[in-house]
Amino acid sequence: MGKRMSALCGLGLVSAGACAQSTITLYGVADIYTEFLTHQAAPGDKSSVSLVRMASGGKSGSRWGLKGVEELGGGWQAAFRLESGINLNNGTGTGAGGFDRSAWVGLQHERWGALRLGHQYSTLFDVMERYSPTGAYSTLYEPAGAIVGVNFRENNVAKYLAKIGSLTLETHYSFGGTPGAFQSNAAYGAGFDYAGGAFSFAAAFDNVNTPQPGGFAHFRRYAAAAIVSVDRAQLLAGVTHGQSGVATPSVVTNYTFWWAGVRYMITPYLQAIGAFYYEDIRAQNPPNAQTPAPHPANPQQVTLQLNYFLSKAVTLYLAGGYARRAALDFDNYNYNFLHYSLAADRAGSAGAALGLRKLF
Repeated sequence: MGKRMSALCGLGLVSAGACAQSTITLYGVADIYTEFLTHQAAPGDKSSVSLVRMASGGKSGSRWGLKGVEELGGGWQAAFRLESGINLNNGTGTGAGGFDRSAWVGLQHERWGALRLGHQYSTLFDVMERYSPTGAYSTLYEPAGAIVGVNFRENNVAKYLAKIGSLTLETHYSFGGTPGAFQSNAAYGAGFDYAGGAFSFAAAFDNVNTPQPGGFAHFRRYAAAAIVSVDRAQLLAGVTHGQSGVATPSVVTNYTFWWAGVRYMITPYLQAIGAFYYEDIRAQNPPNAQTPAPHPANPQQVTLQLNYFLSKAVTLYLAGGYARRAALDFDNYNYNFLHYSLAADRAGSAGAALGLRKLF
């Protein structure tokens, strides 16, 4: 699907022999949807209002990128990836500029594994991605923040990956870069994914050190999940536990998040996905020093998604979700980065969306 180009050959900067061993691939995702939401919080008085909007990245975040490999001999390759997010609805970038999703370079060998250096996803994010019921942490509608946290992309990362038969091993360390405090702002994690025929299993952990007066606080997450394949169906289940001593206002500091789902191929062109999510919230920081710590009710969510594959690269999708005791995707407990809300006088909210995704 990617457009393959000989690296630098068009500029005449390398020899013809080297060009035959080096490639660059241009790739991307264009994903946009229109959404209807109930019981959103109105600006000001937080009363219940409905909302209709167009947004980018319903199934997969819209993006474009470049990736490439160069043969070095003896089975070794040099590889890189540069990837930038796009808000397809207004044409802006998703970050502050540059390649906000991925920017790394590394060495790799089929036997010895891969070492990558740069801006990368956390190990927990990588390992758990295919175990999310929607397959890729879909905004419509999956509380992915409870699985991977808000620091799922990290700077200054050294990551190692190795594949041994059906088993993939991964670990990473993010250098904090704080003078005189090696661990402050640092992060690290490890995990594995066993991809069997009818049964797959994975587990991972992630730790982020957050600076605070007098030092830093840990935010640790542990996750495990499994997939069982039966004929045209895949049954999925997983759990994430998070615990932290951070003092950031309103942050959930102790929770266990459960999910279960099914993916079913109705026909070779039509897929149905159903999922249930539940979060046991044990502790949450107060919004300010003058307010006692809240005791929120445990939120729940049901998600349905239909995917119609017009081709290998084009998907038309319909999604619906209902969250109880929380905003959709539990966004009010996960830093509100998806811009869902819940009116103060309502116990739940619903959403429905129709979208189109094109891979290139």
